[in-house]
Amino acid sequence: MPKFRFVVMSALWLTAFFLFLDRVNISLAIPYIMDELKLTGVEAGFILSFYYWGYILGQLGGGIASDKFSIRKWATVMFFSWCILTVLTGMCRSVGQFAIVRGLFGISEGSVANPINKLENHWLLPHERGWVYGATVGFGYFGLIVGLPLIGWLISSWGWRVMFYGTGALTVLGVFVFWLLIYDHPHEHPWVSAEEKALIAEALAKDRVTFDPTQGTVRVLSFGEGVRILLGNWVFWGICLSLFFTLCVGFTNLSWLPGYLMKERGYTVLDSGLYLTIPYLAAFAGSLAGGYLGDRLGNRSAVGLVTAFLSGPALFGLVMSQDVEHVILFTSITLFLNSAAFNATVILLFDLLPAEIIGIAAGVGIGLFGGLGGVVGPLILGYFYDHSGSFFWGFGTLGIGAVVGALVLVPIFFHEKRVKQEKAARAAQQGVAAKQ
Repeated sequence: MPKFRFVVMSALWLTAFFLFLDRVNISLAIPYIMDELKLTGVEAGFILSFYYWGYILGQLGGGIASDKFSIRKWATVMFFSWCILTVLTGMCRSVGQFAIVRGLFGISEGSVANPINKLENHWLLPHERGWVYGATVGFGYFGLIVGLPLIGWLISSWGWRVMFYGTGALTVLGVFVFWLLIYDHPHEHPWVSAEEKALIAEALAKDRVTFDPTQGTVRVLSFGEGVRILLGNWVFWGICLSLFFTLCVGFTNLSWLPGYLMKERGYTVLDSGLYLTIPYLAAFAGSLAGGYLGDRLGNRSAVGLVTAFLSGPALFGLVMSQDVEHVILFTSITLFLNSAAFNATVILLFDLLPAEIIGIAAGVGIGLFGGLGGVVGPLILGYFYDHSGSFFWGFGTLGIGAVVGALVLVPIFFHEKRVKQEKAARAAQQGVAAKQ
């Protein structure tokens, strides 16, 4: 079986590597920014969360653009713009400047992150979605594993401003690889064999979700029809709500975890970067595990429900830990479970919705609802830190939210099971008709 599609996916994995690295580099710098600019915890949380306001807009805009325009052209331009904005972050000297630059940076990253979902849906066989998406998110965490020690070293050696200059320049490599390898569809790519193009097209045609069951056939939806379907689809809104709670935990850990280790635990910037390689490696493993289990079991909502539910107690274990070994252990468990839950929940969008509107669906689910989680979470931690001098109540609140997000998936579990049965029955009918 030809597999050039995985070479194309490698460009998306590299994109995710820089997506996470450039998003989180500020988390190691924030204690130094707080000291230099004399910021409170709420002001620091405001800077960290403003990225997600831009991310929301970028995800929504990127979703509409990926459904209507050339993904390759749109995402390449936005990818390069985030390189420039990373460099500009190092030039900021006030809360207002940080808010503007980080907001625009969020727009540019969100505008690239969303089309990645659409590209994977265009290029992969249905049974490959889970583990490949897991690898995409996992390579994002790999960017942290490799990059955080480097970022810590750059900050301790030359300061936080030079760190932003260096990481922004390095990301240009990702822009070049993206433009070289990425095309919107397999049939457009000059390096993909005719056999692989036919294989992907046939598999995606069989997997399409039908919204015309009276005729027993699948019809192509216009963008407007697809949006109207989303507005009245309770399953879609349930997935969005679950993503809010899941990404509230995930994004807040990306934003505040290094600062937590430094402010609450007294680690140095180098120690914080080195210690976090283990939890982020666990997140990589969790993303792969969530995708693999979803592919194998055939019910992704079950995987998301269990892993999201367990991440709540894991967060309480983190804040109750006193020594470094237990802090790293529970941090690793939390990120493993959260990554697995996120993977399983996102792929539900691919499995349960029409292909024409995956972009806008991901924009609303990951961008709007997940982005709001990224806004709310850092502010919650900053608020409780200011008023109690501890992160305990902030992380505890996130743990409760994780359990709520898991329970939202209970009715979706039964809906997914029914849709998968309908797909199997339709495929069987098509097989019989072909033989006749």
